[in-house]
Amino acid sequence: MTEEIHRTRAAISVQAPARDVYLTLTDVLGWPLLYPWITHTEVLEQQGPEDLTKFWAVRPGPEGTLRIWTSRRRLDDAALVMEFEQHGSVGAIRRLGGRWLFLEQPDGQCLVESHHWFTTDEDPAVTAAELDRHGALQMRTLKEAVEQREQAEPLVLRAEREVLLAGTTIEEVHRHLVDTLDLGETPQEEAQFVTARAAHPDGPSRAGRSVLILRDPHTVLLKHLEPPAEFALYRRSWHLDSTADGIRVTARQLAVARSEEADLSRLGEWLDRQAAADLPAAAAV
Repeated sequence: MTEEIHRTRAAISVQAPARDVYLTLTDVLGWPLLYPWITHTEVLEQQGPEDLTKFWAVRPGPEGTLRIWTSRRRLDDAALVMEFEQHGSVGAIRRLGGRWLFLEQPDGQCLVESHHWFTTDEDPAVTAAELDRHGALQMRTLKEAVEQREQAEPLVLRAEREVLLAGTTIEEVHRHLVDTLDLGETPQEEAQFVTARAAHPDGPSRAGRSVLILRDPHTVLLKHLEPPAEFALYRRSWHLDSTADGIRVTARQLAVARSEEADLSRLGEWLDRQAAADLPAAAAV
């Protein structure tokens, strides 16, 4: 039996050159900054203009749940077109794919169009309405990110420190990092909600709801869903690499300040100290 294919379309005008908008959307590793509900992205395969990317996301809303999926993308940099098809079903949606077009307009703006197709187990009108709501949110967020980039870029703060560990294995380091996060219980899944402590720039550390992602043996990531008041986003991660001299552990801090009025220099220095503080636990293996 052939599944019936249904279609939706969304569009928005962005005051920026089409190539700039295209590059913003197709920079999949930048999605955790572009879209607040995206926790982490990872390119699993890359071959020419095609890739397979894995996404971890928290559905918007106070009762948001974790969602994980992979998507096969094909990029046409010359035509400014991205085609995709998700792998694996999500809820009532059995299959989902489509294409994004970035059309240069005579006035210098970009018309962004998304054309989605899907099959579903429920009333297609219900599924289409949900896709339309999320598509509109995606479009508005993309538009704001591109048009306000000049003001927003200084608010993005990063820090990175690394250490090289000899006489151990990448699996041992990964396991030790998870144990030192003081989560109360051993994580049982690749991604789950946890209660994790986070330091605050102007006070003691506090425990709050977070998303923990474990990519054994190479990545540990915490996105704090209740970040310090100064930040709209706060994420910590550890990446492990095997080298000829040992295991290299890279601790990264990513934050977005809430206001241009914030003391960005002070917050940047604080993030650097936190990245350094995240390494001793790894070095104690």
